[in-house]
Amino acid sequence: MSKIDADQIQWTLIRTEDWGGGPEHTYRAENVEHADCGGDVHQVHLHDAMGGLLRAHSQCAKCGEDLTS
Repeated sequence: MSKIDADQIQWTLIRTEDWGGGPEHTYRAENVEHADCGGDVHQVHLHDAMGGLLRAHSQCAKCGEDLTS
């Protein structure tokens, strides 16, 4: 398994929703897939009502595995 340089990942915003306390932005890694199942890698950013980042996590869109390290 090879490590991926974070600077090489190209993220595309695919969805914005309101989770009740602010916006939730979901991004897809354009050039990365989950090694276990081949699914798209997503990164989700939860923001508060003022736009501050509360939490960010990565997950597989296909199998749902948490990929946050």
